[in-house]
Amino acid sequence: MNWIIYILKCKDQSLYTGITNNLDKRMEQHISGNGSKYLRGRLPLKLVYKEHALNRSDATKRELEIKKLNKREKQFLIKSYKKRVREGIVANSKYIFVVSMNVKKEYENLFNEVYDEEHIPYLLKVPGVNKVTRGKGTSFNFSIGGETKSMNAPAQKFIAMYEIDSPDVVQSKEWSLAVEEGRWSSEVRQHTSDRSHVMYEYC
Repeated sequence: MNWIIYILKCKDQSLYTGITNNLDKRMEQHISGNGSKYLRGRLPLKLVYKEHALNRSDATKRELEIKKLNKREKQFLIKSYKKRVREGIVANSKYIFVVSMNVKKEYENLFNEVYDEEHIPYLLKVPGVNKVTRGKGTSFNFSIGGETKSMNAPAQKFIAMYEIDSPDVVQSKEWSLAVEEGRWSSEVRQHTSDRSHVMYEYC
């Protein structure tokens, strides 16, 4: 089970560190007043840091390490995390959700425009989605065993790779709403075909 160590910034600027195996659910509990007593009366809360642990024991140890840091050290940790996010170096992602598909040729320009300018930005707002990379299949040559081999372009021309915290992300309410936003659902989706969805876990 995937565990998360997280830091929340409170209304009074104080920092709260906790652990959970379901960040979305835990955030809902904190906001509704059914989470930590410390956070009651300190809303709104802002998630400013998170990292993953393989199990509860490791998460607890890391939580204690962070709690022992003074405020300046915690702020440095948060600042470093934000810098990694801006640069697309989010080491917290544990899974890659891969979506591949074909698009009718006459709609490729619309597809690319909507995917880059609307679809991806909406999905990046979903908690647990850290980075999205897109690509287009192409033929190529490569060497192996002293021989040069040729490979045709894949059957599905377009691919999108979502770096996410856990498989729960793509089942969340926020994800379900985001995939229906903008022109993607009304003008583009119906022109796609051969869609494939695969989940990979980092080794």
